[in-house]
Amino acid sequence: MPTAAEHRAFCDAFVAHVHLLCAEPGVRVRLSRGRGRPVEECAPMDRYLSRRTAHRSGRRAYYTVASLIAMAGPQSHTPGVRPDHDSGLLSPEDDPDGLLVAPAEPAPPLAEPDPAAWFARPNLGATLATAVHRAGHGPERTESLLHVLTRLSDDQLHRRLPAPVTRLLKDGITPDWGVLLHDLVQRPYRRDQVGLRWRDAFYLATPEPRRT
Repeated sequence: MPTAAEHRAFCDAFVAHVHLLCAEPGVRVRLSRGRGRPVEECAPMDRYLSRRTAHRSGRRAYYTVASLIAMAGPQSHTPGVRPDHDSGLLSPEDDPDGLLVAPAEPAPPLAEPDPAAWFARPNLGATLATAVHRAGHGPERTESLLHVLTRLSDDQLHRRLPAPVTRLLKDGITPDWGVLLHDLVQRPYRRDQVGLRWRDAFYLATPEPRRT
């Protein structure tokens, strides 16, 4: 059973791996087709993701985030998390047949991150607050969206996420994919805690409402 720190490191490693996969346009298209779908309906993605996700809890979260990254494009990186071309993974040049699958054994985990630094990274609530500040998203409408997202069932959330993420990307705002992945994996077991983190991050980054 991985520790919390190992799981956080794996989330970043998985995101970096997906960025590398998305450097190949054909693979990016296949991954993007999984938007909003359950894992059982994403057979074209299995050849690229099964080796890293088959025995992990919250598997749908990995497929959802991979599809969102593919939708965003290979240049939409989480700050500080980029593909490692020396990690032993296959690259487009090394894989002329377009397989681009991970090795049977997962790559060694990244260096253990500082938990405080991890939780200082923007979660979905903080990202929506950034959209209010930087992209002119309406505060009340964005707040309502956040509350809807925190109340949705897991299946509904995975189906609903592509729409707000698409708008964020169009406005030049890229979610922290690793943090989003971590939260989506945690959510089936700690939905209230994840929702509270998102709401706290949003409200702490937006002005207090005027008192009338």
